[in-house]
Amino acid sequence: MNKRALLFGLSVGLSGCGGSNNSSSPSPTPQQPVPPPVTVDTPEPIADTTFFAVYGQTEARTGEAVGLALRANPGQRVKQIAWQQTAGPSVTIMAPHMQVIGFDTLDAGDYSFLVTGTMSNGQDFEQAIALSVIQHHADIANIRLDHAASEQANVSLRIDSPSSKSISAWRWEQIAGTVNVTLDPQQSQVFFDAPSVNKDEIVVIQGTIEFEDGTTATDISHIVIKDVEINADGFFPRYSEQVVSTDLFSYRKDSPYANALERCVYNNTIDNSCSFNQLPLIGQDNLAPSTADIMQRVLVSHPWMGERFEQFLQRSTTGEDMRKLLRATTAIVISYDIRPSFYWSATGAIYLDAANFWVTPQERDTLNSAPDYRADFGNDLQFSIPWRYIKDNDYYIKSSKYPKSDRLTKSFEDMEASVSWLMYHELAHANDFYPQRSWANVSGTDTPLSYANNNEPSSTAFSQSYPLTSQVMQRLARVSFLGDSASELQKSYTAQQVVDFFEPDKAPAYYSYSTIREDYATLFERFMMLYRLDALADTAIIERDQDNIYPVAWGQRNRVNHPSIQLRTQAVIEQILPEIDVQTEQQRLPGVQLFEPGVGYFEQLNLDPQGSAQRMQKKPMLTERSIEQDLRHHHIGRPITPQH
Repeated sequence: MNKRALLFGLSVGLSGCGGSNNSSSPSPTPQQPVPPPVTVDTPEPIADTTFFAVYGQTEARTGEAVGLALRANPGQRVKQIAWQQTAGPSVTIMAPHMQVIGFDTLDAGDYSFLVTGTMSNGQDFEQAIALSVIQHHADIANIRLDHAASEQANVSLRIDSPSSKSISAWRWEQIAGTVNVTLDPQQSQVFFDAPSVNKDEIVVIQGTIEFEDGTTATDISHIVIKDVEINADGFFPRYSEQVVSTDLFSYRKDSPYANALERCVYNNTIDNSCSFNQLPLIGQDNLAPSTADIMQRVLVSHPWMGERFEQFLQRSTTGEDMRKLLRATTAIVISYDIRPSFYWSATGAIYLDAANFWVTPQERDTLNSAPDYRADFGNDLQFSIPWRYIKDNDYYIKSSKYPKSDRLTKSFEDMEASVSWLMYHELAHANDFYPQRSWANVSGTDTPLSYANNNEPSSTAFSQSYPLTSQVMQRLARVSFLGDSASELQKSYTAQQVVDFFEPDKAPAYYSYSTIREDYATLFERFMMLYRLDALADTAIIERDQDNIYPVAWGQRNRVNHPSIQLRTQAVIEQILPEIDVQTEQQRLPGVQLFEPGVGYFEQLNLDPQGSAQRMQKKPMLTERSIEQDLRHHHIGRPITPQH
């Protein structure tokens, strides 16, 4: 089944679901050709036992990224595993529950580690590993990050260097492994699809950085490709065409729903929606949930993700809103392999890309940066309709402040900006399918899937009362968001022609035309960001050009508060958060401001009250890729009922 038929409602713009904001991008760098296929050798383990083998380094230099990988031997699987450091200068182990760990060795010395666990046959094990680190001052390269991946999953690696030297090129190759993989090098990153396996396999990837002075630095990464249980008819393998990580766990191990979370919402075997008796909506349990109550419903792939989510709920200005909105969900899933974020009515859970939550560079290292499969949608069109959030005449979501190679720590405020709009959007979907009026009527024997298939979401009636009328924009949205091929007529549309289709209608954003569910959620998200965080959304129709100027044909700031759209917004807010006096707030909140036609989109951050643009003195560097490929969101609304 084609993923595009089920994963719909994509978000295009300068900041998209996942919280990124490509308002600026690195200077253009040389492209690196894909290396030819090579024959690789089987790597030598540093420890070999009856049930498993351990691979990695026993010697390293200060500043290096080191990995240790445990591969189960044929006929075995690892049931449970835990890594701990037992001696040496302290290191940060971000995934002690996975078969592979990676960390930086900042100090010289003798390090010791202990890995313990249980095999699938019930056999307990433990193995000590020693690592010697010597002082070193030459240039080094570090691959982020050695890790384990499920078979058939997407794998990404990134290489950087603490050196101040300018980089001229990158090279990637597989140098060892028990299986071969096909690499897709993208400058400082490399991607590959893990092959299907019938036992755990090990792959060793080497990355090389070439500096402009002619010197090089090299690092290797060990990847364990795990033999995992996959149900071909399972929700995720079948309907999203994705094999997911098997390393997720209930963030609160003492949660009464821990087993249900791990069984019912994100794995490769679930093929039947669990009943509300097994995993109820949060609002069925508690109409005024605390942060502690919410955290009992969190499933994560790494401990830090739960910590950041809890911090967000406790400290964010939006925290009270989020606790209320989360009542319409069964669970919150945060994982390194969720990209982009989505809500799924088959499980009643929201699925959040962990890239929104990282704060430290070590947390960021654990993320998967595999390209979004929708990256090329709409490339044949002559126009783009980007969007962004602005606060105090500056970008509100500031990913460009945090280049990966600089290894900076993100402020809480910037993490809050990355998360808030995403949560408002996804939770609007949840409250669309399960509005407050429904919670008392949901039977414990119902499942999220059966209830969703038998009860229309609020957005259905909303779309009938407050329809969008432009058929041209709806058809264009299928090209930009669902991947339909553009017709010759659509390819001929200029930006100015699209203005004539879009501006008179009542959509707050281009994305609203993708589905009626997305129109509903986008209205809610845009209003709440303005109302709660004073963040205004820009929507503009721009021309594609060869000089990366992107002149604006038309644009509006704060379109969600346009008089012609206010009634639509009011209807949505009153359904989702009826305690807000929307009409009063709409009069208080700022009105619409216009962009200056013909001026570059990125030159127009500070719009004066009369609507003319005060141009930036310095335009951010931007590439065609960054404006077109910041795609971070989909929503799985009414899934096709699984066949059993």
